[in-house]
Amino acid sequence: MKGIVKSIAIVLIASLSLTSCNKDETLQEYYVANQENSDFILVDVPTSLISKDSEALDEKQKEVLNTVRKINIMAYPLKDGESTATFESEKTKVMTILASDDYEELMKVSSDMGNMKLYFRGEEDAIDEVIVFASQDAQGFVIARLLGDDMNIADMANLAKTIQAGDIDVSKFDGVMDVFKQQ
Repeated sequence: MKGIVKSIAIVLIASLSLTSCNKDETLQEYYVANQENSDFILVDVPTSLISKDSEALDEKQKEVLNTVRKINIMAYPLKDGESTATFESEKTKVMTILASDDYEELMKVSSDMGNMKLYFRGEEDAIDEVIVFASQDAQGFVIARLLGDDMNIADMANLAKTIQAGDIDVSKFDGVMDVFKQQ
């Protein structure tokens, strides 16, 4: 009887240790691993740059904005004459991470200007992370992460419409996406 209990305990411990050793890289680990890499441009955007006191925002939109804790932007711009092999390798790494079970694809857009995919992690009415991955083979790729607490995708879409309509001053973001124009 003791031998059976011992065997079961060993099997349980071994299986727990094997399942806890997840070798798949997370998006956060990818960010950290490349923060000193000169091929990448990383920008952490404090949510304070978007004024929560803006008169253009109604109370619901202010609540939505308060659910966003942090915005991270990582860009891999292609420089003139640079080999695309490294770009393709990095793009494949990101796509592999985003294809994991942790992220759910919400939307995909392909056009002459490039490709964009929108992902989220969490429950549809309690999203913890929204990812925008955009790539253009001649220019590079960019990953934008919105980290928050209990974000709602429908509310975020409405806020995006307000920003797109120009009702919120986002001039403080000028230059962030111009990174591709410098090449």
